[in-house]
Amino acid sequence: ARSPTGYDRRGACRLLDLDGLSAFVGRLRPILRSRRVRSELSASDLARLDGALLTAEDYLRANPRAAKEETDRRRDAADALITSVIRPGHPLHPAFFPDRALL
Repeated sequence: ARSPTGYDRRGACRLLDLDGLSAFVGRLRPILRSRRVRSELSASDLARLDGALLTAEDYLRANPRAAKEETDRRRDAADALITSVIRPGHPLHPAFFPDRALL
């Protein structure tokens, strides 16, 4: 069986990881930039979440071939921060966690 692949920012063919740090940041960045999120989150919460995504983006740029264990650890840490800010029942919860909104 073949595994799905994709190209990284440097043009190298890599295994496609739809649950990895890059996919996580790519999914959340547009949500965090939306007017609704910017109007409903406090400035401090917005800064914390934006900072977490910026840190992840910087890490990925500096370490394009980072070990999956490390990127997963960083993804989980960012997810924990977002979960601590956007709790179940928060009006933005479905936007950030559409998979959890169905439960």
